[in-house]
Order: sequence, then structure tokens, then C-alpha cells
Amino acid sequence: MRVALSTSPETVVIEERPDPIAGPGEVVCRVLACGVCGSDVSSSWVARKVPAVLGHEVTGVVEQIGAGVDHVRVGDQVVIHHHAPCGECRRCRRGHETLCESFRSTALDPGGFADRVRIPSDLVGELLPLDGLDAERGTFVEPLACVLRAFGRAGLAAGDSLLVVGAGTSGLLAIAAAHAHAVDVVWVREPRPDRLQRALDLGAARHATELVDVALVCTPAASAIADAASALAPGGSLCLYAPPSPTERLDLDAFGLYTGEIEVHHSYSAGPGDMRAAFDALRAGTIDPLPLVTHRVGLEETAHALDLQRRGEAIKVLVLPT
Repeated sequence: MRVALSTSPETVVIEERPDPIAGPGEVVCRVLACGVCGSDVSSSWVARKVPAVLGHEVTGVVEQIGAGVDHVRVGDQVVIHHHAPCGECRRCRRGHETLCESFRSTALDPGGFADRVRIPSDLVGELLPLDGLDAERGTFVEPLACVLRAFGRAGLAAGDSLLVVGAGTSGLLAIAAAHAHAVDVVWVREPRPDRLQRALDLGAARHATELVDVALVCTPAASAIADAASALAPGGSLCLYAPPSPTERLDLDAFGLYTGEIEVHHSYSAGPGDMRAAFDALRAGTIDPLPLVTHRVGLEETAHALDLQRRGEAIKVLVLPT
């Protein structure tokens, strides 16, 4: 089979590898589609992983089933999750499933930018059959699940006002999902006119000086995080959604955070419950993500797909191996 191997944060080569084989409790899927995530083009994030086959927003069709698997059948189309928490450790019990050691240690083999992927036994139970959802929309289950988890981390509730900073895929999904959560108003900050217009078309309003209850920052820029914090009303909540550079330091008004009782949260990835909630929302048609897809490429064009996302020329790129 072919894999798109990232040998550096900016370099991808196509390699031939043996087809994976499903062992006991495992499943092998032929990849139908895999979305390009912002983390796939974050130099500091990817540098820690390379060489690696990236891609984790995956849908596939089951081709092999190992002994003891009865959750899915050959021919089923499924949403594939990339990590699974244990559900029992202290971190899981405190609501930090994505920080669980099991979550961090489980992974797809080799990754979504490949013809086929082996799902280890710990992840087989996380497969979601694509009943009523097509393979391309299915790639948005994971990114939408991350948004929903961020909402929970930030305490977003019906009637709140929300500021979304950055109108890439995550920001636009957040705007659509916030309306489904019956927030009072969604504001947006986005410097690029084309992305700003997409946000406005989704029902957001351009933010000026209005104070908000929750600010979701979907960009790693330290200046944007500081600006978002300054827009919070007393008792507000700041949520960092994109990973800042490890070398960057935040310049926040500590006295203002204290006197305003501002809560600062961070949200990384998504757990099984978030995945199911996102799947249900997409299957119900509450949110339609396909208008966010600006490019579709074959597996051999994975380097181009990543470059489009890296340069900001795409909202969402889907890699379609077949």
C-alpha cells in the first residue's frame, strides 16, 4: 500500500509498505477520506513526531476483522478515532480524558494519509458506523468533537455571548455549533476578508469592542489570545483552542484576570463522548460541514494538501486515496 510519510514538518514522500494485517481484536480499513488538520501543519507540533504518517480525521471501509471483533463487519463504512482513554484513571475521572496515558499511547497504524490503516484493539470500540452519514462529512466528526469539548471546557451555555477568534475550519465549525447551542450572539475576529465573509455567512457578527461571556481562540498567535482576554466581561471564560509555539509567552493582564474572575481554559483533542455527540449532530443535519471543503486531492498530492493548509489557501482539504 501507499503511505504519505512526513519526513520533516514541510517534507512528504510517498512510500510503498506492506498491507497491514488485522490481529486478534483488530480491524483494517481502507481509507476513504482523511481531512487535513491545523495540527498537521504546525511545525512545532509535527517536529516532535516525524518521521510519521500524519492524518487523524479519518473515515474508511472495513476490509479485515481480527478474531473476537463483533462491533463491525467487513464492508461497513466507519468513522475512525485516533486515541482512546482508559476511562478509569484520575485524569479521566476529572474530565481530562485526552490527558490520559492510554489516550496518549494509543494510535492508528500508520496514520490517515495512507491507503489502509490498522485499528488496534483499544480503538476498535471507538469505531462509529457511518449510518446516515457519507464518508466526507464523516471526516468532520473529529474536528467537530474537538469544538464541542472546548465548549464544555469553557462552560458555554445557552444565552451566552461567544467570541470566536480565527475563522479557519475550527472557528467556522464553532460558529455553526454555537448557533445549534442556542447562544445569544456569536462574534468573530478574523483578518482575512474571505474567511471573515464565511463567518458572517454562518451568522456571526463582526466583533468590535463588545464584551463577551466566552472567547474561543482558534489561532496560536499570542497577540490574538491577549486581545481575546481583553474582550471578556467580568466572570468570562477564555479558552485556548490552538497550541501556541513552545517558545512563545503570553502577555496577559494578571490583575484584570483576578479582579474580573476570568477563567482560563485550554482544550486538546476529543474523547469518545465528544465523538458521539459530534456524530449525532452531523447525522441529524444540524451542521453541514461540506461547504468548508475547498480542496480535494489524491494521496500522492498529500504534500500539496498540507502546503495549501499551511499557507492558508484552503479552509479544509480532504485527502481521498481512491
